Amino acid sequence: MTSINRHQCFLKNEDLKNYPKISINSIPSRYKLMISSTNGALGKCLFILIALVLNMKYLNFILAISSDPGLSVLSKSAVCYALIDNIYFIFLHFNYNHEFFGQIEDYWNELQINFDYETRKYFWTQQAISRLFTLVTYTSYIAFNYIDSFYGWYTETANNSSKDSFIEDVFHYVLQIIVGPVSYFNKFCQTCIFNDILILAQTALLFSVIKLKKLYIGSVRGKKILNIDVITDLRHKYLSTHRLVEKINEIMSPCLLIMFIHFTLWVIHLSYALLFLDVHQLIKFKRIIQCVIMLMILVFMASLAIRVHIKSQELLMTVYKLSLKTDSIRILSEMTLFLNYNEIGLSFGGLFMLTTSSLSTLFSILTTIVIAIPSFNKHEDTD
Repeated sequence: MTSINRHQCFLKNEDLKNYPKISINSIPSRYKLMISSTNGALGKCLFILIALVLNMKYLNFILAISSDPGLSVLSKSAVCYALIDNIYFIFLHFNYNHEFFGQIEDYWNELQINFDYETRKYFWTQQAISRLFTLVTYTSYIAFNYIDSFYGWYTETANNSSKDSFIEDVFHYVLQIIVGPVSYFNKFCQTCIFNDILILAQTALLFSVIKLKKLYIGSVRGKKILNIDVITDLRHKYLSTHRLVEKINEIMSPCLLIMFIHFTLWVIHLSYALLFLDVHQLIKFKRIIQCVIMLMILVFMASLAIRVHIKSQELLMTVYKLSLKTDSIRILSEMTLFLNYNEIGLSFGGLFMLTTSSLSTLFSILTTIVIAIPSFNKHEDTD
């Protein structure tokens, strides 16, 4: 099979590359497994240490809250961010562990498609695109954040020569220098892991889609007779892919919901700051750019999840077309079993399957909330 794929690529004048065996055992994955719940005492200690470091960035807000019982809008939003980040971090600590990773690899090995050249090419090409996109977006986000932070520090120290204020600013920015890299590296690794397992699910479906399309093209041209053993094998692979995606969904479904809630709070906070707070133009610009970058990351990940469902529909549609090209009762029975399976896809917090239409509905709801913010503020003023 590998030689056939390579021969086809040669006929297309395509440069052959020695793509390695498909695996999600990357540096980001090893990092998350290192601090997972199944890594013994070391994993628990590292988890607690990193959790403390990540929560240090909310120290200023906690101090502000303790000194002022009447929480401001910004302080309330900071509490929400801290709560969501901790839930997110704790959830992955207990769920993305060696047991989960081993089950994903077992389901993948069940498919027995690692030999296929086109499959390897798709996985590593998509992963390279995903890595590049993630690296560029996070680098841009971090650059905007630090440029704005140090510019703000410079202007504050120039305008305020108070010793106490200077010490407080130094403490704040030293804290940011320590916490920032850990926080961004953790988020970068999480994003890479999610993208990898979504691409893995796509790759599993891609193999069956390619083989079924070749069978369909052969049947249309009348050159090939459908082989029931091939159909049965592909049906078993589809069932294994079902189990693989269901396992991935155990992680992705809650995380997609958490990420959307986090982004919604970010947009609400940004909209409130732009509309009702006297904020420097540079800070406004930075927050808008960061919000756009977060939106790009979220949409990119959602598109990967949606593509799993699209490939599943494409596969089942091809099976249906094939069923019209045979009169064999045995093959039709096998295809009927194939079509009886549910569509494969990722759910959004267990509420509904993530599709193009559901994603557009989510962002419509988000837009409605943002538009309604001024009316909420007027209501508070009248009270």
